[in-house]
Amino acid sequence: MMTSKYNKVLQNKLNKKDLRRMFWRSLQMEFSWHYERQMHMGFMYMIGPALKKIYKNNPDGLSKAMQRHMEFFNCTAHVTPFIGGITLAMEEMNASQEDFDVSSINAVKAALMGPLSGIGDSLILGTLRVLAVGIGTSLAMQGNLLGPILF
Repeated sequence: MMTSKYNKVLQNKLNKKDLRRMFWRSLQMEFSWHYERQMHMGFMYMIGPALKKIYKNNPDGLSKAMQRHMEFFNCTAHVTPFIGGITLAMEEMNASQEDFDVSSINAVKAALMGPLSGIGDSLILGTLRVLAVGIGTSLAMQGNLLGPILF
């Protein structure tokens, strides 16, 4: 039998629209980069609306979640939605379970930053970007307008 608290949490559960919104907001990830905590504001901007939905009836929980995600964050911007999705799933669990270990949210987030940065940097920045520059330059030298766009 489900409790009323569990039913209330199910009503605030994230859907595909929320995840799509998180993805689109992740495109601005590096706009607020700085040396102290690097991409923390961009990460908070990316997951902020979903956190507001998860903690809709719990302003104290929302405040703590926002403070939790204003800590250091640095990862290749192209793979941050993956970390954001896992983080939001853990936040949903935190909102529904009173005995949830809150420190595990930042621990998992921090544990994913390094490996995903390695994958993202090598695939996106080291491979895809180099290929796009080569193809774009070749097209631009031929006078094709697609060259600078692809570059």
